[in-house]
Amino acid sequence: FPPYQHQYDCWNTLLHEKYDGKPMAICVTTGTGSGKTECFMMPLVYDLAKNYQSGQIQAVFLYPLNALMEDQKERLEKMLENIERSMGVKLTYTVYNGDLPDEVPSKNDTSEDAERIRRKIDMIRGLKTDKHGQPELDSNGNKQYKYPRMVYTRKDVRRKDAAPNILLTNPTMLEYILLRKSDENLIN
Repeated sequence: FPPYQHQYDCWNTLLHEKYDGKPMAICVTTGTGSGKTECFMMPLVYDLAKNYQSGQIQAVFLYPLNALMEDQKERLEKMLENIERSMGVKLTYTVYNGDLPDEVPSKNDTSEDAERIRRKIDMIRGLKTDKHGQPELDSNGNKQYKYPRMVYTRKDVRRKDAAPNILLTNPTMLEYILLRKSDENLIN
């Protein structure tokens, strides 16, 4: 579908217009389904790709509800895929909420808890399955995921060499990020 005029106007404002030498801000008020998310997300992703910094959170998307963050994953994944294809920059993201596991269990850990965490990670990453419910595998035997650009453990989010470029979170988790010692490097 061709973009709406308000989307063009937002993109032009965010990408090109300045006030006292600083980027402009926008406030978008329009009906449901009219592309408000694209008004900010597309120029932001483009700007991140132009100013790419590996292993550093460059943008925080704050959503009031976890369900809204989940709704954005597919849209964001497609945008990041297009940016990678057109600009050669692989941006990553995470949904940093209470569901994000601390780390991937050791391959040797066959406990019930470890299996639960593995299933949770598969769900968060959008494990692709065939019509029989079996995981789809690539030519190397690796599971295929709907969200390959997602950083899916807190341990990796906190690592300087693996931190995502975009962090989607909610107000409660943002408060934890600002207060917890283990998360202090996320917003520095």
